[in-house]
Amino acid sequence: MKTFRIQKKWSQDPLDEIKLSNSIAPMIIEASTDEQIRLEGIISCECSEEDDLDLENYVISSYKKNVFNLDLEDLPFKNRDLKMSQFKLTIPIGVFLTAQTDNYPLSIIGLNNNLKILSENSPVSIRHCEGSIHIKSENGPLKLQNLNGDIFAKMENGSVVAEDITGDGLHVESENGPIKLRLASFKNVQLSTENGPIYYETQPVTGGDFNFTTENGIVHLVLPLRFSFKLSAQSESGRFKSNLDAEVIKDDDTLRIENIFDDEEPTMISINTENGLIKLSSDGHINLDYIKTKMEQIKEALMSVKNKEELDKALDKLNSMMDYLLHSVQSINEDKIRAKVTQAINNMKDMVKDYDFKDAGSVLIGKVDRLSSEIYAGIKEGLRNVKAEFDGFKYEHLNADSLKDYINKVVNSPLIKPYLSSEKKLRESEEIANRSRLKILDMLEAGKITSEEAERLLKAIGKE
Repeated sequence: MKTFRIQKKWSQDPLDEIKLSNSIAPMIIEASTDEQIRLEGIISCECSEEDDLDLENYVISSYKKNVFNLDLEDLPFKNRDLKMSQFKLTIPIGVFLTAQTDNYPLSIIGLNNNLKILSENSPVSIRHCEGSIHIKSENGPLKLQNLNGDIFAKMENGSVVAEDITGDGLHVESENGPIKLRLASFKNVQLSTENGPIYYETQPVTGGDFNFTTENGIVHLVLPLRFSFKLSAQSESGRFKSNLDAEVIKDDDTLRIENIFDDEEPTMISINTENGLIKLSSDGHINLDYIKTKMEQIKEALMSVKNKEELDKALDKLNSMMDYLLHSVQSINEDKIRAKVTQAINNMKDMVKDYDFKDAGSVLIGKVDRLSSEIYAGIKEGLRNVKAEFDGFKYEHLNADSLKDYINKVVNSPLIKPYLSSEKKLRESEEIANRSRLKILDMLEAGKITSEEAERLLKAIGKE
C-alpha cells in the first residue's frame, strides 16, 4: 500500500466566491481562522511500488473577477484499490461557497457563509453553520443540524433529516425521499413531496405561514405547547387523525382547526394530500434537552463575542429562547413555580434589553448562568411534580404501574377466562374496554394524563 499527501494554500483578495468541484475523495469543509484557503489531502491505495502519483496534478485552481475556482479531478485508480481517501478544505468566513460533488460524501462544519450545494449521489451533512443554504440533490441523503439561516432543498429520491434548524424561510421539495425535520423554527415553511412521508416538528412562532403538500405520503405535524394557529387540511381519499385538544370542524373534504392563545397572531397552516394520512400531534411536554442545548450554545456565542454586532446577534438568540420559555412555562400547574420561572425569564429579558456592551464578558456570562439555572431548575421541579402526581394517581386508584397494566390484568384475568364462552368473553371484554375508555377520558379531562398518553392507552384497548 502507498500513501500520497498534499497541502496547499491560497491567498486571494478581494474574494467574493469560492467554487469547488470535487471528484477526488470524501470532503470536509470548515472555517478558516484567517483569510487564507487551505487544502489538505491524503490518499492510500493498493498499488505497486513503481506507481507514483503527484496529487498536485489533480488539484486545478484559478482566480478571476473575485472568484476562486478549485477543481479536484478523478484519480487514476479504481475505487476498489482505494483504502483511505480524505480531503479537508478550510475557507474564510463570509465568502459565498458553491460546492459540487458527484459521488463523494461532503461534510460542512462550523461555517458562517452562504452555501450552494449540488450533489448527485453523495451524502451531504451540514452542521453548526450560519447563513442561507441552497441544496440540489438527486439520490444522496441530506442531514442538517444546528443551523441558522434560510434553507432551500430540492431532492429527488434522497432523504432530508434535520434537527435544531432556525431561520425565516424553509423550502423543501422531494419526489420520493422522506422529509423529517425536528426542532425547527421558521415563519415561512413550504414542504412538498410526491410519495415520501413528511414529519415536521415546529418550535413556537407567531404569524407563520406553513404549507404541506403530498400526493401519497403521510404528513405528521407536531405542534408545541400553547401554540396559536389556524389550520385547514384537505384530503381526497386520505385519513385524518388529530391528538390535539382543539375542536376539529369538518366541511366536506376540508378539516379546520383554530387554536388561539393570548390574542397572539396565529400561524396559518395548510395541508393538502390526495391519498396520504394527515396526523396532528402535540409534543405534550417542555423539551428540557432542547432548552439545555440552546442555552449552552448561547453561552458559547457570548463568550466568543468580539464586537457589538456579534453581541447583538447572540442577545437576539437569547431573547428568542426566552420567548419560547414564556410560552412553555404556562403548562406548569403550580402557581408558585410558574411565577418563579416567569420572573426569572423576565429578569433575563430585562438584562438583555438594558445591557451595556462595555460590560460584556464574565459579568454577562455570570448573569446568564445564574438566571438560566433558576429557569431550568424551576421548570424541572414543575415537571417532576406533575410526574409524581400522575404516578401517585396510578398507584392509589389502579394499584398498577400503568393504566395499560391494569387493563391487561382485568381482560386477561384467569378468574374470568374459565367460565366465559367465546361470545360472552368477547362481550365482557368489550364492556371492560368501554369502562377503561371512560376512565382514560376522565383522566385526560382532569389533566392527569396528556393527549399523547391517552392515545397510546386507547390504542392498547382498541378504543381510539
